[in-house]
Amino acid sequence: GDGDATATATAKKKKMGKKERAKARARALEVGGMSRADARAACGLGATPAPAARKTNAMTTMGTTTGGSGGARRGNAPSPALLTANVKNARSLREVYALRDESAGRMNHIHLSAVWTSVGRMRCDGERASSSDGDGMNDAHERLIAHTIEFVRDERSKMGGRELANVAHGAAKGGGSEELFAALAKAIERHLGGIDRGQELANIAWAFAKADYKCERLFSALARMAERHAERFNSQELTNTCWAFASVGHADARLFKALARCVERRLGEFNTQGLSNTAWGFAKSGFVDVGLFRAMSQKAQERLDDFNAQDFSNLIYAFAKAGQYDAKLFTTLAKHAERHLSALNAQGLTNTVWSFSKCGHLDAELFSKFGRSIERRMTANASEFNSQDIANTAWAFGKACHHDEKLFASLASLSERCLADFNTQDLVNTTWAFAKLGRYDAKLFVAARKSILDHRLNDLDAPNIANIVWTFDQASQLSEALFVALASAAEHQADNFNAQDLVNVAWTFANSGQVNDALFTALARSVKRLMDEFSDEELNNLEWAFTTAGQHSVVKHLKQQRHGANNEKYGPPVDVSKCGRVIIAGGGIGGAAAAVALQSKGFDVIVLESDESFDARAQGYGLTVQAQDAIQAMGVDISQDDAPSTSHYTFDAEGHIIGFFGEAFGAKSRERREVQNSGRFIHIPRQVLRSRIIEAVQPGTIRWNSKLKSFVARENGVSVALTDGTELDGALLVGSDGIFSTVRRHLDLPGDRLNYVGLCVVLGIVDEKIMNVPLAHRRIFETVDGATRLYAMPFTTTSTMWQLSFPCSEETARQYTKDATTLKEEIVRRCAQWHDPVPDLLRNTPLDCMSGYPVYDRELLDPVLLRPTDESKRRVTLIGDAAHPMTPFKAQGANQAMSDAVLLADTLVDGVRKHGPNSGFDFALPIFEQKMLSRSSRMVVGSREKAKEMHSPLALQPARKAQREAEFDMQKTLRVLREKGIGAQNASDPRGLDDLIETEAISSPLDSTSDHTAIDWMEQGGGDSQGKKVVFEDSEADEDAPEAEMKDKKRKTHEFKKEKKAKKAKKEKKEKKEKKEKKE
Repeated sequence: GDGDATATATAKKKKMGKKERAKARARALEVGGMSRADARAACGLGATPAPAARKTNAMTTMGTTTGGSGGARRGNAPSPALLTANVKNARSLREVYALRDESAGRMNHIHLSAVWTSVGRMRCDGERASSSDGDGMNDAHERLIAHTIEFVRDERSKMGGRELANVAHGAAKGGGSEELFAALAKAIERHLGGIDRGQELANIAWAFAKADYKCERLFSALARMAERHAERFNSQELTNTCWAFASVGHADARLFKALARCVERRLGEFNTQGLSNTAWGFAKSGFVDVGLFRAMSQKAQERLDDFNAQDFSNLIYAFAKAGQYDAKLFTTLAKHAERHLSALNAQGLTNTVWSFSKCGHLDAELFSKFGRSIERRMTANASEFNSQDIANTAWAFGKACHHDEKLFASLASLSERCLADFNTQDLVNTTWAFAKLGRYDAKLFVAARKSILDHRLNDLDAPNIANIVWTFDQASQLSEALFVALASAAEHQADNFNAQDLVNVAWTFANSGQVNDALFTALARSVKRLMDEFSDEELNNLEWAFTTAGQHSVVKHLKQQRHGANNEKYGPPVDVSKCGRVIIAGGGIGGAAAAVALQSKGFDVIVLESDESFDARAQGYGLTVQAQDAIQAMGVDISQDDAPSTSHYTFDAEGHIIGFFGEAFGAKSRERREVQNSGRFIHIPRQVLRSRIIEAVQPGTIRWNSKLKSFVARENGVSVALTDGTELDGALLVGSDGIFSTVRRHLDLPGDRLNYVGLCVVLGIVDEKIMNVPLAHRRIFETVDGATRLYAMPFTTTSTMWQLSFPCSEETARQYTKDATTLKEEIVRRCAQWHDPVPDLLRNTPLDCMSGYPVYDRELLDPVLLRPTDESKRRVTLIGDAAHPMTPFKAQGANQAMSDAVLLADTLVDGVRKHGPNSGFDFALPIFEQKMLSRSSRMVVGSREKAKEMHSPLALQPARKAQREAEFDMQKTLRVLREKGIGAQNASDPRGLDDLIETEAISSPLDSTSDHTAIDWMEQGGGDSQGKKVVFEDSEADEDAPEAEMKDKKRKTHEFKKEKKAKKAKKEKKEKKEKKEKKE
């Protein structure tokens, strides 16, 4: 019959057709030792039907026929081909092992390959030895391993690449020893040159990764072979290769680059599991090809209905891990998440919610569903969750500012039980999340503090140290022992701190109210080393921290650096007349500032502004100018335009004060006046600030009614086309055309999309002729209810600006933009029951004095994406919102744009000085972009986090922002204010709200026979009950400690606080003396 293995060699000769000749060649290959399937495949024939099932478990011999390759030899011993067939058709592990034992002496490379394939398949399918025959089966498996090791090590054996791949694959599934994989690795290296099939290469890599046998030499060799033959891999082989190399941590850039090209071309062939595992492999390896992830995102969105729970979890984790925050993808994933909740295992649940939080998709409803699901699972089967699952869950909900009472009760209980299993990073992340959400679980923090002191101090890096100080200070658990230990750890690492590490450590230690002289002396040395690397904000924070620490010499240098004492670092003036024209697209604050800064250096500048005139734009909104150095560098004086405020209050919806700060309450800031260079923040209408900057621009610089349409970068310059058909040539194009930048769109940056942050913002301006607002007189106030937030500030000295923000869908926010009447009805409804004057403030705002818009930002822009290697000399760059748009909740957009403008001018001048008018630009632009994006990235992230925090229950926690230089206990003061009924309703008090607080709460607090802790405040209704800040004794003692011991610990605590107070008084006395001497 067709393919009959018993056909004889003495059959009658006749003329054979093409198919018969192929069969004859296949039979000849079988006689030579090749398996029937492989022989027929090599000759272009299909597979033969499987032999009929045997009636017993005895080894089939098929009689004593003497002819043909399928007949028995040496009595009842099967032929090589028949032995292979028997192994392949074995029904159980017992039968496979029996065949191996009975035929060990006759087995060749093909037989062993078949045995391991069967063992791997059966074990993977779940077949294991029963308790009755377990020892015998295990012994048989060990004999198989020993036999294979001996065979593989014998260089005379015929085991080639294909058989080695099969053995490795089977051993990875069925259980192979380390010795076996070591022998296989050496043998594979010998035969690797002959392995060119994708299946074999992928199987080898997969097997060694699955077995967790990391042989660097083998994987390096495999990488080169896989790179060479990647074009021939099918989708499954591409997936397995990506997964394997990522799993063992062998992130070979050349290989992953080759794989990325092949994956993108064959993406339509991947099933959902392959798609998610491939994405996981690229993310895990750290090789992020933006174009590939964009293509995988599109393909995933087309097929999300086909994903099972595990593939869904792997996909979202991969995109979050790779930092590919595709807003459209994550919005779509969020809609599909609920149907997978019940099917996800513990790790899948925690990885998925971690991924949503990591990517910034912080939808409250989504997190509520995950919270319920995870809490139920923890209650039903806590053992499912390991320490990393617990830490990831806590971190995710902390990052999302989403407090779930039941979930965090379960997390606290589980954390306390398995704290020893946490690695240091997971411990830090978990306690940070509890502190961030105001969940100060006593047992957890005491246990965590003890764990850090006993076992983890040597594991801490600078970010961990800073986080622990902040976390335990928030929880009032920063004991003297922990403080000293952390300070010592930081001191020993200080010489290796980078600029950001140093700032974070200095600020958190100073903010804790405890100062360690040895630590700040060590930090001072590093400040001098890193002085030129600090941003303005970092210099400001360092100045405050070192002032608090009494390190006045360092403070002096920081002030000089911050106030421009180093203006000479760019050297004498440089002739830039031969550099060519700089074209700026956009005449807003950033574009006008860039023109002023560049012209002050001598550059030829033209600004293209689409507005017909300066007055074509509405008056806009109010700004808080914090970038004083930038304003001063431009030579612009806006001090007379200030609508000053000296205090800032936060109220709840009922008008209770839950926080306050400002110059009015600072020991050193009360005497500041509204003059230039006073160090004060300046409140100014946007158009007024723009006007002052434009006044400093040379006449004729701004071309009104000129909108950029496109540009073409060329060598040493750029050609710009306007919408009216005009064409301009320049040496450099600067895109300062806002969040919807035309310049940025034409750069076609990979994966560049707007990110909707889930909020609608409404702006309004009310003149005092319409309504007088005493609460906003020389004062900022904000009111929060855990979802909606109102922020009001002086717009001018005779008007008030307010900003109301609340969560809603993007579609709804867009509709509100077009319908002011409906928008006004919605905000009045939301705040109808709020304290005065909020409801009337909203009602009395004219429709033509208010507007709404959806809030967007963009993901952080990598300098490498903005300026790829192959475009390193492109004469186009971005500044302001065109480069790094951010939410308005840190009041940094205009400030960052002005800082960008000054930085651009300074960097270009420095480049021209060093490299001349042509090469100078090419040298300077990458440096400028790196510095700009590094500085602004913290603001982008910070403003996004602030947006979430201000519209969550966290906003209701008391004293969220500390008063610098405060000489009073904020928590106690807030309690006194509540007990005396002082709040928003006292805005019209003749004494003024600031003085009323100073008199009634700060200077004359209520008498009390005992100290009140933060928990007292919470129990009296001073905030949301979910945030309970517990003040513990400075000890590790439990409730059963002897009374004498407890008294001793209390005495030590009292002495420590007394000593701390004495140090503070001594420091203040010293400062006064130094001031007096300086004056004299």
